[in-house]
Amino acid sequence: MLQLRDGVQRVTTAGSALLFDTRSGGYFTLNPTAATVLDTLAETGDPGSAAARLAATYGIDAARATADVTALTIRMTELHLVEDR
Repeated sequence: MLQLRDGVQRVTTAGSALLFDTRSGGYFTLNPTAATVLDTLAETGDPGSAAARLAATYGIDAARATADVTALTIRMTELHLVEDR
């Protein structure tokens, strides 16, 4: 299950979401689609559910939604913001 790494906090301010890495002091702004993916992964741990929610919420096809979820999770892993637990 993909989860935020220890030391990474999700913060919501004025309708915007960001990830704050307390280890490095860095922060990463999440656009609405990234926030949807992250929230769904936190709820279900299932990338397929995140892709389905993206497709339903934003009216994109399932293949595009799956590719977007995959790309986001790879990038967040590369930045050491999330890990598979």
